[in-house]
Amino acid sequence: MKKMFDKILFDLDGTITDSKEGILKSIRYAYEKMGLEQPEDDYLIDFLGPPLWESFVHKVGLSKKDAEKGVAFFRERFQPLGIYENKLFPGMSELLHLLSQRNDLKIYIATAKPLPSAIRVLEYFKIIKYFDDISGATFDGTINGKSQVIANLISKFEPDFNRERTLMIGDRDHDIFGAKEHGLKSLGVLYGYGSMEEIKNADFLVESVPELQKFLLGGK
Repeated sequence: MKKMFDKILFDLDGTITDSKEGILKSIRYAYEKMGLEQPEDDYLIDFLGPPLWESFVHKVGLSKKDAEKGVAFFRERFQPLGIYENKLFPGMSELLHLLSQRNDLKIYIATAKPLPSAIRVLEYFKIIKYFDDISGATFDGTINGKSQVIANLISKFEPDFNRERTLMIGDRDHDIFGAKEHGLKSLGVLYGYGSMEEIKNADFLVESVPELQKFLLGGK
């Protein structure tokens, strides 16, 4: 990378880890507990990334009260089990290690996943040591959604946060929109859960982790 950026913000689910299995199984558990008809996997893919409460309200059409119940049921399975039905995308650990060795670069997590859950995942995969800070959602909803997560991270470093030299990397549209809202550059990864149509407005696009490594670090 030709010193284009001083800071890199990474999304977690669908960008660093392939967490689909645990999340979808836990959503199906919530559906069962609420007596809802089980949808196809293709329908549930849209739940990966955005805040779950929003998906229950805007996608499923639940009331706010029922959406809160759905989230509680989801966590009932996800926290002890689903969070570990997860894996790193091949090559990601090596990439993060290489980035962490750069003295002229800081890397962060900016995820809509609740912060305690994000920390557990990063610790589980032994990659938390690579990140300079972690910003996630809160269980009480005071920080919710990618834009607020990014804002929370920026607030820790203002006025020394150069937005023009900061890159947000993610796989869904809210990653791209969140970056643009805060004046950051964005890079969409096509190996995650979002489609080309969804993230086509990113400033940069890559199709694989090796391509991401080439973009960030150069080389073959």
